[in-house]
Amino acid sequence: MSIEITEFDVADRDEWNELVSRSAAGTFFHHYDVLEVIEEHASARLYPLVGHKGQEPVGLFPVFELRNKAITMAFSPPPELGLLFLGPATLMHDGLKRRKQERRRRRFIEGCLDIIEERVNPRYYRFCTPVGYEDPRPFTWNEYETSPLHTYRLDLERDTEEIKRSFSKSLRRYLDPDEDNRFVIEEGDQDAIRFIHEQVTARYEAQDKTYSVPLEFLLDLYEQSADGHVRPYIAHVDGERVSGIIVLEDKSTIYFSEGGGKPDIDFPINDILHWRIIRDARERGIETYDLYGANTPRICEYKSKFNSDLATYYEAEKGSLVMSTAAKLYKKYG
Repeated sequence: MSIEITEFDVADRDEWNELVSRSAAGTFFHHYDVLEVIEEHASARLYPLVGHKGQEPVGLFPVFELRNKAITMAFSPPPELGLLFLGPATLMHDGLKRRKQERRRRRFIEGCLDIIEERVNPRYYRFCTPVGYEDPRPFTWNEYETSPLHTYRLDLERDTEEIKRSFSKSLRRYLDPDEDNRFVIEEGDQDAIRFIHEQVTARYEAQDKTYSVPLEFLLDLYEQSADGHVRPYIAHVDGERVSGIIVLEDKSTIYFSEGGGKPDIDFPINDILHWRIIRDARERGIETYDLYGANTPRICEYKSKFNSDLATYYEAEKGSLVMSTAAKLYKKYG
């Protein structure tokens, strides 16, 4: 029996989200309400593809069509929103032997690619798989260039003190209780998101760079996502708001999103922010903190202090050299 690929009916969004929760590769970014916010702010058209073998769901693959003058492109995720990965979320059922698993995965991916080629006919494609999707070969076998990318993921299913002991000494030394009551860390709301975005934008401008993530995108994620799925944390030092971090949350993982500016104070408040985020998430039963990005040496130098595991996801890219060069103007690697 072949695998049938269809566009998911928006009226059945609860069923889509249930499939996301069942997939080992499903993430916060795959939830339908998040996809709709992405679609709006990317000025794109969403193709929420789903595969079935008979009545049995095989996988989900949200793909976005972007047009720029004469260039039509297919992305998952779209660029300039600070998203590292999205791509396919497959459902592999217990008991299937490897041969059937691989055949099913390949047919699902190829079916989705055929639908996109038929309905969109892009001149350039770029997909970044989530960490839970471990097999880029179906893309390679269909003439995509595939390459590994990396992120750091911290295991939160350990005792709090064990997590702390695993950190580098330079990080641990600042995580003791605040005996002088100098700082306060709390969850905020839209105003906190505005502050964090303003701080990050200023930091980019100081380096003669442009920060591409729109404030309205982050605010809409906060408004449209379920309660507690977008959490902006703010740090106050000596009564003044100095830094903040936004994390995104699904059933088992929190993802670093934005923030972590460098305020002019005499201790690393961002380390303390991360530590509060970690402890809060662990108390809510979250299993993993994705520190979101391990592809840049400068960023790795900081994030490696948390002694987290290096996890791999994959980029799959296809298009002519001219189209690839043009598309790079729209790409943002976090």
